Amino acid sequence: MTEPVHAFCFIDTLCVFCYVGDQRFVQLRADFAASVRLSLHFISVYGDVRRRMDRSGKSDAEYGAQARDIGDRFPHVTVHPDVFRKRIPTSSTPSHLYLRAVKLLEDRGEVGPGSFLRMTWEVQQAYFRDLVDTSQQQELDAIAERLAIPVDAVRTEIASGRAFAELAHDAELQRTYQVKVSPTLVLNEGR
Repeated sequence: MTEPVHAFCFIDTLCVFCYVGDQRFVQLRADFAASVRLSLHFISVYGDVRRRMDRSGKSDAEYGAQARDIGDRFPHVTVHPDVFRKRIPTSSTPSHLYLRAVKLLEDRGEVGPGSFLRMTWEVQQAYFRDLVDTSQQQELDAIAERLAIPVDAVRTEIASGRAFAELAHDAELQRTYQVKVSPTLVLNEGR
């Protein structure tokens, strides 16, 4: 039997391209489950949302319109009319940290299989579809509670430093493979 191809998928939860592209990654996992191992990692494209938006040279309304225009091309997603205009998250990093904690719990069998990917999708939908400020811990807690993910266990993973270590590992992989944008797929041997 041939060894499966290991692919790293780098995303930012506030990247509209990652939001619209998630369905493709779900399909990739389903179609090639035996031949491709796809692991999700986070890249800090929107680590500082305000400065990123300011660097674009666009007003908040223009930036939001661009995200809506991208989302409108994909019928499987909905983008809120006020995206990047109102309730703008300060950073994607809190959601990435929270999701890393969920992944640690899943790896140890403390939450059900698929909890990490399901919550990642719910975080993306929360902002883009529902305009929830996903940089706020109470909003992330509410998403976790809806998915029956134990909030206290997530907070323990964060407080222990383990979730931070996992996020730091993502940043190390990003540097190693010179990933600059999201989403990015890196295949065997850095291709």
